[in-house]
Amino acid sequence: YIGTTRMTGEIREYRNPTTNRVLAFAHEVRKGNTIRGQWFYATDEASKNYVWFHSVYSLVERAIALKEEDITCVDLGPSGSDAFSQLKERYGFQSVTDWPAVANYLGPFYYYDDEDQNDGGDNVMEKLMRSL
Repeated sequence: YIGTTRMTGEIREYRNPTTNRVLAFAHEVRKGNTIRGQWFYATDEASKNYVWFHSVYSLVERAIALKEEDITCVDLGPSGSDAFSQLKERYGFQSVTDWPAVANYLGPFYYYDDEDQNDGGDNVMEKLMRSL
């Protein structure tokens, strides 16, 4: 959790409406022409709440809306098991071994909270290196 929240991207929390406890969160990153989603559950019990389905639906919906901004691919990340690969394929997502041939990560990161960094110009690391 700590590692992913320190990365670029956007965190979308899914909470229990009764207790307000976090069930899961989705971490989404935009780079180049691709949006990548990762999912983390708070507990094994929380993983039974179908958050993944809602999150993937929402991710694909945003990617379609961003088509004019040249988003051409949604990367659901590695499956971790054959069962998860089969689940993705059952819902229309192709399992790809040569993902760089499909998911174009060339180009800048998109920063959700800093519009100045989204212009395709200098990235944070370049600015940091120049300041040294």
